[in-house]
Amino acid sequence: MRENNSAGSIEKKSYEYISLSERKGNPKELFFTWFAASTVSTTLVTGALAIVIGLNFWWAGLSIILGHAIGAAIMALHSAQGPKLGIPQLIQSRAQFGYYGVILPMIIVFIMYLGYGATNTVLVGQGIKETLGVNLNLTVVISLIPMVLLAIYGQGLIQRSMRIYTVVYSVIFLILTILVISQLSMNLLNKGEFSFSQFLLATSICVTWQITYGPYVSDHSRYMDPTHAKKTFLYSYLGSFLSSAWLMLLGAAIATMVVNGNVMAQIKTMGGLGFFIVLLLSLGVLVINSLNIYGAGIIALSIASNFIAFKTTIKLRIITSVTIGIFIALAATVGAGNFMSNFQLYLGFILFFIIPWSVINLTDFYLLKHNDYHHEEFMKKDGAFGKLNKSTLLAYLLTVLFQIPFINTEIYQGPISVMMEGLDLAWIVGIVVSFCLYVSLLKVQINKRPLNKAG
Repeated sequence: MRENNSAGSIEKKSYEYISLSERKGNPKELFFTWFAASTVSTTLVTGALAIVIGLNFWWAGLSIILGHAIGAAIMALHSAQGPKLGIPQLIQSRAQFGYYGVILPMIIVFIMYLGYGATNTVLVGQGIKETLGVNLNLTVVISLIPMVLLAIYGQGLIQRSMRIYTVVYSVIFLILTILVISQLSMNLLNKGEFSFSQFLLATSICVTWQITYGPYVSDHSRYMDPTHAKKTFLYSYLGSFLSSAWLMLLGAAIATMVVNGNVMAQIKTMGGLGFFIVLLLSLGVLVINSLNIYGAGIIALSIASNFIAFKTTIKLRIITSVTIGIFIALAATVGAGNFMSNFQLYLGFILFFIIPWSVINLTDFYLLKHNDYHHEEFMKKDGAFGKLNKSTLLAYLLTVLFQIPFINTEIYQGPISVMMEGLDLAWIVGIVVSFCLYVSLLKVQINKRPLNKAG
């Protein structure tokens, strides 16, 4: 077992390149990693949103399956970049944004990590409060200890934990599925109505769920051999799609039984078994949330590496992970009061900024440069990618602006969304516009380069 990635030792890499001799990972590990990542109560709560916004179970179910089918493909394409390049996902974006230009998407993704980390931690606190009556804020602080420890140990221990977690919690969710089916009725499943705007919103939430894995899937696939890129795609896709679709369908079914979308409270009412399931689901998030702290640590150190030359050390991993844990604790205690509303707004915010980054990154890697990168260049301030790619940043920021008239959130509704009776097409506009702008501006940039004359 490699020194930097064994389950019993602390990982000694963060933003650095993983050499070919260290690429001993098995792509099958990624199935367990990404299956487990969505096998949490957060997924149930997200699935419930499709019912909360007014859809019946059947339309909610179709939107969930469609959204995850699309989003998981994008997520898995990012995962397949890891074996090819051997570096974390956001470091790869230096190829598009430049050495310093990538700091902007890094900051946005760092905020995403904190948001998801806080969300998961709130769910731990709510679950423990529902079952054992322990103070929510106290639970939040205590629960972060094992999350931070897993993040400190890193890749090896996280993947081993995910494998065990997948087996145990698949059984728990299977039992919950049987319980829920036994209490459903056609009247409950048919409650609600079809609205195209709400259907599209529910679909976009699921697409968002998958794409938000995009900024860090390569953090876990970079230990795979370059020849395993296709297997990396397949196992990442299957793991993420199957667990996400299953649990969100389950969350939607549970939401048909309640008024306010509080699925955890509803599970608790399902007899003594429901009580223990809520408790176990809450405790399970302790393992999964380590992914957010681990990823946030890589981003923090990646940003620092833009300004200071250093190698990752155990002491540095500890300090970084503990600091991030403190930030998550503060965010969780502040945002716990209006959780469902805050969570929906947060998902919309993330979609707004992550879509353009994802499209630009994948377009550059798969369609334009065809994997023609040299890993050494990613670590050079004056390398082939330049310090600041103004064309990419312009395409990115213009896409964000283009999305504004199409959005529909509780905070703001764009004029085009108003004209279209509340339809939110911002994420679709983001995909189309970012692709067209990036390709066009890159061609302009290439055409402006002086021709090399022989002789």
